Amino acid sequence: MRSGQAAAIFALEGAGRTYDGHRALAPLDFTLARGERVVLIGPSGAGKSTVVRLLVGLVQPSEGRVLFEGRDLAGLDLLSVRRRLGYVIQEGGLFPHLTAAGNVALVAHEMGWPRARIEARLADLAALVRLDPDRLDRYPAELSGGQRQRVGLMRALMLEPELLLLDEPLGALDPMIRYELQIDLKAIFERLDTTVLMVTHDLFEARHLGDRIVLMRDGRIVQEGRFADLAEHPADDFVRRFLEAQGGRRTGEGDGP
Repeated sequence: MRSGQAAAIFALEGAGRTYDGHRALAPLDFTLARGERVVLIGPSGAGKSTVVRLLVGLVQPSEGRVLFEGRDLAGLDLLSVRRRLGYVIQEGGLFPHLTAAGNVALVAHEMGWPRARIEARLADLAALVRLDPDRLDRYPAELSGGQRQRVGLMRALMLEPELLLLDEPLGALDPMIRYELQIDLKAIFERLDTTVLMVTHDLFEARHLGDRIVLMRDGRIVQEGRFADLAEHPADDFVRRFLEAQGGRRTGEGDGP
């Protein structure tokens, strides 16, 4: 599906963000349409995570607007919006004093879900992310990095969100675990047919998981499109050098796990 205002779940309209005089995100326009899988990529400080934080409502734009289903996010009940989203960060962002199951089911408990419904959902999600159910009774410190990330994904999926926001979810993992999770994430995205916005530094990950790649630099969007669009028609020398630096000169659509 192509992005467009009519189909957009989220849109930035001239939205920018400044921290203590430092421009983290230049005013930009961006849309995320229902059914899209979009990956934000670029070097550190490019503004990728700032985009996600604006969408989640963790920070407010210094200028412009963030729209959710065509309405200004600033005028909406953020808690209600967030319960329609799944949000995953590095290492899962788990609470250390709760078991894996406690982390995943925390909001469902707060919403008054019956125990049987929670247990059934936990079992379904453990199977989906390929986590041994025995790990659900363990605390985060007792889990490996890959297991913590799977638990973080379960928590994001618990309420059956319409949109998944993933901010460098695999960045802290060793290469083999990261590779396995890339394969599993793609299978999960395809099975659930969920709208996805993901942040990564890794070009291979972006190619494998995204329908549309948005390359950012210094708080601006430099180029966006399919990987082949960026590789075959780079907008400038930065795009070309970024792809070459990560070995991204091949354009075969079949490359990947």
